[in-house]
Amino acid sequence: MGNFCLQVEGVSKSYGATRALIGVSAAFSGGETHCLLGENGAGKSTLGKVIGGLVEADDGIVSLDGRPLHLSNAREARRAGIALVHQELSLAPDLSVRANLWLGSEARLLGFIATRMERQRGAVVLQSLGLHLDAERRAGDLSPAEQQLVEIGKALMASPRLIVFDEPTATLGAVEKRQLFDVIRELRRQGVAVILITHHIEDVMEVADRVSVMRNGALVESFVLGALSADEVLERLTGKKRAAPIRHAMPTESESVLAVEGLRDRNGRQVRLELRAGEIVGLYGVVGCGAEQLVRGAVGASVDTRPLRYFLHGKPYRPSTIAGALRAGVAYLPAGRARNGIAPARSICENLTLGRVGKFARFGVVSARSERQAVTDALSAVQAKFSAIDAPITSLSGGNQQKVLMARVLIGAREVLVLEEPTAGVDIDSKEQIHRLIRSAADSGTAVLLLSSDLAEAIALCHVIHTMYAGHLVGSHVAPTASDEPTLLFDVLGKRREGAATHLAGTNVAKAAA
Repeated sequence: MGNFCLQVEGVSKSYGATRALIGVSAAFSGGETHCLLGENGAGKSTLGKVIGGLVEADDGIVSLDGRPLHLSNAREARRAGIALVHQELSLAPDLSVRANLWLGSEARLLGFIATRMERQRGAVVLQSLGLHLDAERRAGDLSPAEQQLVEIGKALMASPRLIVFDEPTATLGAVEKRQLFDVIRELRRQGVAVILITHHIEDVMEVADRVSVMRNGALVESFVLGALSADEVLERLTGKKRAAPIRHAMPTESESVLAVEGLRDRNGRQVRLELRAGEIVGLYGVVGCGAEQLVRGAVGASVDTRPLRYFLHGKPYRPSTIAGALRAGVAYLPAGRARNGIAPARSICENLTLGRVGKFARFGVVSARSERQAVTDALSAVQAKFSAIDAPITSLSGGNQQKVLMARVLIGAREVLVLEEPTAGVDIDSKEQIHRLIRSAADSGTAVLLLSSDLAEAIALCHVIHTMYAGHLVGSHVAPTASDEPTLLFDVLGKRREGAATHLAGTNVAKAAA
């Protein structure tokens, strides 16, 4: 397997007038992790789909071990030993985890599905990814990070010779990323060719052997990573030096906007979490730590069975729906843009005004002129790039789709802005622009609650980060810096770091009467 080599030569692909790939040539070898870097719309995902059999190239040749390879669908790619982990999840939400892992290649015995065999093989793959869950559990009930890991597990089931990972770490926390990187290293050791499509320089520095930079559909540079630093790789990608991260001062003491009671610290004592006006507060933890449930209880996205009590400006608050939370001024951007964010069959305009068309109506009649002007202004404010507001939202790059969703929630966030993975799957420039939007919302007095698996992002944005483990609030870090990363990781693993100051006192988490 170590001599395995897949080559693409002069591969081009167009969608109407858009040239997604322009004469791309590259080689991917067994036992090597090859990272594809580039901004949104650079062609990385399209190249991955061509290799994975999901998209047929207009021109060019794909060859395997020197022989031309003709792939018309993903099944043919799998038979050739090629697997693709999609950027947008392809799980069947109403099927079990086990059924999803085996979907399309079910194990059969005498014509019947061999459930026991499927469970045993599935358990091995899930364990390699650090997932310990009931394989008969409904996939749609899993958290975004758990769903992403199951998606990766699907690709590993067939023991591929080449595997394409398209933004696999977008919704994974630091601990889950480490587990995935261990899997990638093991695949490389076994001689598997790994293609990693990513926006995260940290991912590149962790596992890459070779890096290829794509720009506007073309592959412009390919190099061995070697001893290059992260800043040097970024310079090759963007053509400019990396700017120093912006640190925002703690806001002045202000009123409590959103409070949550009923949480407990690592010693079982009750604590109260508060968000104040102008403050960016982060929740950080591993999959299943309880942060998702806390957030979704605050925005009416699910019924939280734990004894949590929510208060908005000191008054009891418990929305039963996301629309109810929005009416109270609490706007929510969920993780999973394709599944939970956009309406793919609708236009940019319709996606932005979703649920708020009534704002542009008079006597039951919507003023198209008012709606279009408001949409144009909102898109300009978030610096979204688009051809026309009536164009399908799917015509935009992932980064620009995310900006449309940001524009939508910013309009409704009169009191609180709740964000889950706000920069997942966007390029470096779009990520910086979204960070500026979040800071601007806080500067205007909005309280921001951030749930991000990107620890560097949380540290750069948050005034305070609260760590969670097994449903408990175990630490509170005021004005966090990169030097706090080890302590944050110890917190979310349920460990105490000797000498670490992760105290709850003196922050916006106060001890409550038991």
